[in-house]
Amino acid sequence: MSSVPSTVNRLDEHLQKLLRQGVTLKGDEVKEANCSLQNVLLNIMQPKMKSIDETFRELYKQPHYVGSFYENLRVGRPDEYDINLELQLPMDESEVKIVTTGTTPGFAKIKVGKDFHSRTPEAVKRKIESWCVDNYLCRDKVIQWLIGIVDKVLQTVKWPRNMSVKPCTSGPAVTLKISENNKELSVDLVPVFTFGADKWPAPPLRQIKNLPGKIDTSLKWCVVPKPPREDISSKQQWRMSFYMYEKCLMNGLSNMKPVVKLMKLLRDKQNWVSLSSYYIKTLFLLEQEKQRLDDKFWNKGLGYLFMHMLGQLENYFQREEIPFFWDKRSNLIKHLKKDEIKNMRGRVTHLRKMVERALSSPGQDLSSVVNELFVITMCCSAPRREETNNQAIDPQQAEGTDWNALVENVSLGVAFVSVGVMIARRLYQN
Repeated sequence: MSSVPSTVNRLDEHLQKLLRQGVTLKGDEVKEANCSLQNVLLNIMQPKMKSIDETFRELYKQPHYVGSFYENLRVGRPDEYDINLELQLPMDESEVKIVTTGTTPGFAKIKVGKDFHSRTPEAVKRKIESWCVDNYLCRDKVIQWLIGIVDKVLQTVKWPRNMSVKPCTSGPAVTLKISENNKELSVDLVPVFTFGADKWPAPPLRQIKNLPGKIDTSLKWCVVPKPPREDISSKQQWRMSFYMYEKCLMNGLSNMKPVVKLMKLLRDKQNWVSLSSYYIKTLFLLEQEKQRLDDKFWNKGLGYLFMHMLGQLENYFQREEIPFFWDKRSNLIKHLKKDEIKNMRGRVTHLRKMVERALSSPGQDLSSVVNELFVITMCCSAPRREETNNQAIDPQQAEGTDWNALVENVSLGVAFVSVGVMIARRLYQN
């Protein structure tokens, strides 16, 4: 990959305009969404869940609003939310063991002791013990327990006429589909067990002392009931999540978050459905580690940072790997097909070279270049993952795609269809 062109600052004003027009959330939409969540979760659901289930009342501590909306990384209308329901076992942390030996990288088993707090009700002790096999917490049993509570609550609530709330199960979460005044929200409720820094997992997981920047060690981390892709049948492995630490690592870094939004918008417009928001976020966490000695790096212009991170994405696609920030033994895109990765890499190469050519031509208007990056027409949009062609785009051939010829062929096909329809009508009339 070539270095970032010296004239890259010409991109700045175009990207700033794009951020203002297409990425920034509208205040009224945010306010409406927050009101709906406040009403449904905090005012109605949470109190009833506590009253209906004794175990939930004993273990539940607070909700954690997670995901791109609450990290100020969201692009598009705020209609999807992730809320972690923080649970803590009623026993000293010394009674809980975090086991990573023999697990998939990035995952842990939770070994639970028998010494509950003295005031823990017997029914709660029995419920927790029922979640365990060989003293290890099982994901599916905890999820089924939460589903049962949500179902009971929804059966007892009488919603206002203009509102409906329907549940469905989605992976490690219970999803609520909230409809209010003909607007819909999707809220994932995820049961998580939280721990302090003194229960930090052992190496090779990244250690707190090795994190870039100043870190608040009072922050918590958690385990999420998500199975490893390589071993879905393993019911005792939980995904380790360091959301609070990631948020801390990304705060106060000037243009980092705006460029994350630009990369996500690029992903959406190019239809790279396999490149999840977390994968993009991970690219920036990894880059923050590389730039840890340069405290001014994220103060650089939007154009420079965007082109730099586009090049980094190209490099990771070239390697067919995006390492999990917390445990680099885990490759986040290992499950993707090689041809799919090659297709995305080819498109990134094409876009990068297109921008570099435009920047090297002083008189060229960059509006059309930005348009191709972020406003893709139907004829040249990337296919969705389930429709991806098996034939990969080679980076060296990516620039040579003849879109004019493609449009001419489509137009010719439409003409043939029109003639066929006319002939059919005449035959029918005769």
